[in-house]
Amino acid sequence: MTTIKQFLDDSYRLINPSNPTQPLHGNDLSFGLRRLNDLLTSYAADGLMMTIASTQTVALTVGQEFVTAGPPPPVTVPPTPPLYDISIGRMANWESAWLNLMGVDYPLVFKTQDQWHSAFKYQPLSGLPRFIIPFPDVQSVSFRIYPSPSQFFQFFIRGKFQLPPYMSTDDTMLTLPGYYNRYFLFAVAKDLAMFKGRMAAWTPMLEDELMKAVKIIQANSEVDLAIVGDEESLLNGSWRVRAGV
Repeated sequence: MTTIKQFLDDSYRLINPSNPTQPLHGNDLSFGLRRLNDLLTSYAADGLMMTIASTQTVALTVGQEFVTAGPPPPVTVPPTPPLYDISIGRMANWESAWLNLMGVDYPLVFKTQDQWHSAFKYQPLSGLPRFIIPFPDVQSVSFRIYPSPSQFFQFFIRGKFQLPPYMSTDDTMLTLPGYYNRYFLFAVAKDLAMFKGRMAAWTPMLEDELMKAVKIIQANSEVDLAIVGDEESLLNGSWRVRAGV
C-alpha cells in the first residue's frame, strides 16, 4: 500500500527537470504533506473532485428539527463523545435524503435557505417531514427537517463528506480509491511546482496528462447524477396514513 512519503516522492519526480531520481531533502516531505492536505480540503468546496459518496443514517426523535454533519472528535485517551449527529466530516455535497418508517421510504425535498426564509412561516409544526434545508457552516453543515417528526423515523442522507487530513507521511492512502492515485499524483505535483518555484518544470505534456486524469475523475463523480423529481407527487395519501399523520 502506497504511503504518503512514497506518493510525494513520485510527485516531486514529475517536476524535477534535472534529475528525477534526486532524493527529497530539507522540508520537502512536510511541505508536500501540507499541499496535499490543502488540495483535499479545497475539494470539499463543491464535492466535484471528491468521487466517493456514502449514505449515513441517524435515528430522528420526536420533534427533532436539525441533523448536523461535522468532523469526528479528536483522538484522546478517554472516550470523547461525538459533537455531531454524523461525525465523519463536514458534508461537501448532498445528493438525496429520505426517511424510513416500518420499511417504507419517504423522500425529502431539498430547499434552499432563501426558499425557507421566504415561504415557510408555520413554526413550530410537526408531522411527516417533507422538506430538508441545508445550512452550511465553517466546520459543519446542519440540515433542518421540516416539519419536525411527530414520531420516530430513521433518517438517511447520501452525499460526499470532507476527508480528514493526513497527519504523517507514514500514513497510507487508504481513504482514496486506487483509481484516484494517478490524478492526485499530477494534481499535487502541479501545486508543488508552483509553490517550490519549479513551474518551468511543469511542461505542456504534464498539463495534458493532468487534464486527461481530471476527465476520468469527473466521470466517476456522482455530483451530476442527482435526479430532481416532481415534489408534488412524492407524498400521496396512503403514505401519510402509514406515517401516522
